[in-house]
This record gives sequence, structure tokens and C-alpha cells, in this order.
Amino acid sequence: MKVFKKYIITLPYYILLSGFFIFSPVKAQDARFTVVLDAGHGGHDPGAMSSTSREKDINLAVVLDLGAIIEQKFKDVRVIYTRKTDTYLTLQERADVVNDHHADLFICIHTNASLSPAAYGAETFTLGLAKSRANLDVAMRENSVILLEQDYRKKYKGFDPKSVDSYIMFEFMQDKYIDKSIEFSSSIQKQFVSYCQRTDRGVRQAGFWVLHRSACPSVLVELGFISNASEERYLTSERGQKEMATGVFNAFVDFKKDHDRRSGRQTAVVSKIEQKDKNEEHTAKQPEAVSEVNQRRADSDSVIKRNKIETSHLNQKKEVATPVFKVQLFVSKKKLKSKSAEFKGITNADSFEENGFNKYTIGDETDYSKIVKIRKEIVPKFPKAFIIAFIGDKKISVNEALKMIR
Repeated sequence: MKVFKKYIITLPYYILLSGFFIFSPVKAQDARFTVVLDAGHGGHDPGAMSSTSREKDINLAVVLDLGAIIEQKFKDVRVIYTRKTDTYLTLQERADVVNDHHADLFICIHTNASLSPAAYGAETFTLGLAKSRANLDVAMRENSVILLEQDYRKKYKGFDPKSVDSYIMFEFMQDKYIDKSIEFSSSIQKQFVSYCQRTDRGVRQAGFWVLHRSACPSVLVELGFISNASEERYLTSERGQKEMATGVFNAFVDFKKDHDRRSGRQTAVVSKIEQKDKNEEHTAKQPEAVSEVNQRRADSDSVIKRNKIETSHLNQKKEVATPVFKVQLFVSKKKLKSKSAEFKGITNADSFEENGFNKYTIGDETDYSKIVKIRKEIVPKFPKAFIIAFIGDKKISVNEALKMIR
């Protein structure tokens, strides 16, 4: 009888215990994938600035667009935002959001800046030792928000964002998430090129504190340069922000699919957002791409204000009758794409039509000495390059142009 009572008393505990083992895997399998989206800077920290825009606003707009797409397309994904308004968070607080929610992926969105207005293009960073001064400069700038905090040396364990020596720690760091972070970064960059048609600055590594303190695959995206007038226009536009958000989303689709496969989850298949019609894409994007080139070429002392131009020909008048010098690289019977091998890596070439031929040039200078310098630099790649001159759309001889400026 005592034995019988013993089993009667303990039976519920065995049932409860067996239920734990049976249902725990099911519960784990039903757990939602969590992605944390971080709009860099905010509040009293504007990030990089131009005369007309602020990095924090661009970052937030892209994050909100990205989050909206993920929430719409993925019903099994939980989207967490470090901020959805113009508020300030420390780097550690951002990392705490990631860890407190046990995130499966962390995406930081930032906008780049450079002392040179010629810098342009998108790049994605993962945690690691900066192998170039440029990468280190980006990390130093993004980590410098730490300096806005009191007792930052104590809070960040002696890490000084201004000291090169502080970044040595990342050389010895073993990040178990690095492989997945690099894969995701590579996917983002591919989408920036194929979907957004932006210039690819590649996947890079640097010592970002917020990535270091986040326990999951993590990336920091630099959308483009606010210091480049053309990229600034693109990144502050609704179209540009939605396109960049969509590019990151398409990369997220691949990451989520691989994550589900590895974890044995059966989830609904979500497709990437497809490209627009190619003809529409070419018509809509190409003028801006060339305008980008013109902005990169523009000198602070230039007296010419250039409008957008088509890649195939010059169709806008100069506002002043000042000669403009260019270096002609080569001639082609057919129109070439910007990434054609004929350009030998040159990304800022322009073109015009003459006598049924497409003639490709570089440079756009009113100062003859500057165009001479450009030709000298380009001759190793294009030995037959020579200087030409224009008044508006009209091609004139170089001698005639020189007489006009003397």
C-alpha cells in the first residue's frame, strides 16, 4: 500500500518532468528569429553633418524602412529597434539591447563622411583589426560618441577611441560570429551593387565597440558619404533610403534562409524584392550616376555649375562661356557600360558623341594646369590620352581655349 501511495504521489512529477523534455525542443523551435536594427547616433549626437543634412536622420529613415519591410515579409521574425525616434543611446546601451533580447542578428546603419568630397560608395564592416588607416579612421569616428559620456574610460574598461593603441585589443580577439558576419556583409555589398546600383567599397574590418559587445553576428553598414554632394542627395531622398533599405533586406533574406536551414526550422519561403524593369532602371539611375561623377570632379574654385547629363552626350549649356578642359582617353563605336574593361578601373569617366563615335574623357577643369596634371597621372594607363577643350557643348581647339583664358 505504501509503495502504491508512493507512485501515486510521484507520478505527477514524472509527468511534469517528461513534459518538459518533450515540449522544450518544440518551444525552442517555435522561438522567433530576432533581429536588432540600430540607427546610428541620435539626439544630441548628430553624427556626420553637411550644410543641409545630418547623419542621424538618414540612419533612422533607412532603419525604419528596413524594419517595415522585414515585419511585412517575415511573420516569424521579431524586429527590435534600438531607437525609433530622435533619441540618444550610448554604444553600450545599444549592445545591451542586442544581448537582452538574445538577438540572432545585429545590423547597425550609419552614413560615412570624409574630408575629401571625392569619397563615395557603400561599405560594410565587421569586427576585427583595422588593416588600413582608412578603416581605422571610420572606427575612430564611430566610436568617438563614447567621448560624450562621463567617465567613459571607466565604463569602457580603459578603451580610448582616440588612441591607436586601444585598437590593438581587436588583433587578439576571437569572435565566434565573425564568419557569419562576413558572409552577411558580403551579401549586403552584392545587393548594394546589383539592386541599388551603388559603388562597392567592399567588406572591411575594424574595431567597433558596439559590434565587440554584441553576442551575435553583427555588421555596421556605411550607406555612403554625406560629404559627397551627389551621394548626399541620394541618401536624403525617399527613393535612395528605400533602395538602400531594400538592398539590406535582400541580404537578410539569404541570411535568414541559411539560419533556418542550419537550425532545422521549417518556415515560409520569402523572396527577395526583384529589380525594377531594366530599361526603367537605366533611365532613372544613369543620369544621377553621371551627376555623381561631376560632383566628384568639381573644384571649390570652379566657376562652372553643372546640371545632370546623360552618359551618351552632353545636353546642358554651361552658365558661363568659360573654356573647360578634358582628357580624352579613347574612342569607341559602341556605348560602353561604366564597368567595362576598357576603362581599366577608372570610375569617373564621361563621354560625348562626335561623328558617330563615343569619345570617353576624364576631368572637367577650367584651370589648364590642373588638366595637365590629370593627363600626366592617367598616361600610364592610357598612353594615347590627350587634352581637348569645350565651350558649353561646342568642342574647340586647345589653343583657342588657352587664348580665351589668357
